[in-house]
Amino acid sequence: MHRHLLSSVLIVTAFAVAACGSSPTGAAPAATAQTGSESNNNGEAPAVTYVDARYHYKIDGPGHMSANADGTASVIGPSERLVVSIVQGAGAADPAALARADVKAMPSSNANFQLKAGPGEVTLNGKKVQKFIFTYNAGTSAVTGKALDLVGVRYYIPKDSATVAELTYGIVSNQYDPQGADDIALTFQWQ
Repeated sequence: MHRHLLSSVLIVTAFAVAACGSSPTGAAPAATAQTGSESNNNGEAPAVTYVDARYHYKIDGPGHMSANADGTASVIGPSERLVVSIVQGAGAADPAALARADVKAMPSSNANFQLKAGPGEVTLNGKKVQKFIFTYNAGTSAVTGKALDLVGVRYYIPKDSATVAELTYGIVSNQYDPQGADDIALTFQWQ
């Protein structure tokens, strides 16, 4: 009897010690976010500030953004993504026309594209910007193996009459928060 009790105590102790030294399944180690971000438990990645030296802007993205050869900057996570591209020249003079043209072209490059709202004018940080909301399928999740259905929000933030930042934020549809999307756009600043 003592041998059985001792074995049970040792097994329980081993599990307790193992639990103290490990993180929950699938949990990432705690990340230190830069100033201006807050931790969350909603599946969104902690914000990380990205500064673009080429186009002179900064934004808090949902993870570490990288500059790409095509001039965009992006972070593509398992459930959240952000792409910033810069439009320069005559096309940047009319962000509303640019948004309408993108809405018209997106069904051919985004599976299951559906426009949900806009495009329309909104005010962010005291600036008038264009915005539209859409849903689309971004393929298959590497984590779950299921369809990756996202809600996308695109913003057109002008610097001047010749330069517009095009921010495209996407998140899995069951985690979409309209204010959360706007909060990311609110961190964008021309420098």
